[in-house]
Amino acid sequence: MRKIITLTFMAAALALSATAPASATETLGTILFGHPMEPGIAVIMIKSGDRGGDRAPAIFRDPSAETRARAQTEIASNPVIKASLERRNIRPHNVLAIQTALDGSKIIYAR
Repeated sequence: MRKIITLTFMAAALALSATAPASATETLGTILFGHPMEPGIAVIMIKSGDRGGDRAPAIFRDPSAETRARAQTEIASNPVIKASLERRNIRPHNVLAIQTALDGSKIIYAR
């Protein structure tokens, strides 16, 4: 019995030491969900029939023509956003709005 317990503890110790340690830049979010494709850019997809969802504010679910025009202008002037949309296979005309967060990152609302 003592031999089995000793072998179990040795196996557990070896298994724990064999795992790669998390680096200092890893957070719980990056460990669980991975790293974002582009730091500073988040894309929220909105379904056309999604009227009751709380993922996006109503002003971005049904944007005005001015909001969509501002988004299209920002896509045309920002190559990082344009490249991010291309990597995600999102056509620029499907972008409803672009919001700038307090930390300077961009939130893109697309359908």
